[in-house]
Amino acid sequence: MKRIILTAGLIAFSHAASAHTGLLPTDGFSDGFQHPFLGLDHFLVMLGLGLWASSQRRLLCKQAIGMFLLFMAIGALLGLSGIGFAYVETAILVSLLPVGIALSFPIVPTLRRGNSVCNAPALRVRDAGASVTAFPRRSVGTIKHGSQKPGRFSQAIILTSIAIFAAMHGLAHGSEMPAAASAYAYIAGIVSGTAVLHFSGLALGLLFKRINAAGLIRVYGTLTGLIGAWLLLA
Repeated sequence: MKRIILTAGLIAFSHAASAHTGLLPTDGFSDGFQHPFLGLDHFLVMLGLGLWASSQRRLLCKQAIGMFLLFMAIGALLGLSGIGFAYVETAILVSLLPVGIALSFPIVPTLRRGNSVCNAPALRVRDAGASVTAFPRRSVGTIKHGSQKPGRFSQAIILTSIAIFAAMHGLAHGSEMPAAASAYAYIAGIVSGTAVLHFSGLALGLLFKRINAAGLIRVYGTLTGLIGAWLLLA
């Protein structure tokens, strides 16, 4: 684990690891597809969003991933048309922080019908003076632990934040493309590569939960937040 953390830290300190403008080729679909995997800040955010989505309700999961892909494409088209933002690179690095926080301090998921009965509340049964602990065969209804499911207002804030950060990522990519580049193919490549990272994170998150290794998601979130803070201060 120490070697992994050290390696991630060394990569983070490298200026070439950043997905900022001017560091990677921008000619056609293949370059666009590779871009999310070669830029550390882009990679961490895209994979992290998929990991976060794996712990959310199905509707919010779809909305979050769809919102990011849509607004990243819109941002790229705006950048291609000449629209810019002075602090776009800072906004990209800032996006690492909420992803890291969301993964490091996850909301406890709601227990729904069909979940493992081991998570259901135990029933105390007394038989002939002996106390026996029993579990119901099926969990009935929905058992809530505090406030796990975000309300409509909180959900709107989450999706709005995702849209803004996605637009910043897209804006940076769109503004870096030279006139001679295959711009639309490049944008399609970036969106496709980002989608692969989103769904990879989603699959990994579900796998970690299945094998009771959800703690790895928190480790990933902590590293993402620390790397984002370092790049902001570097």
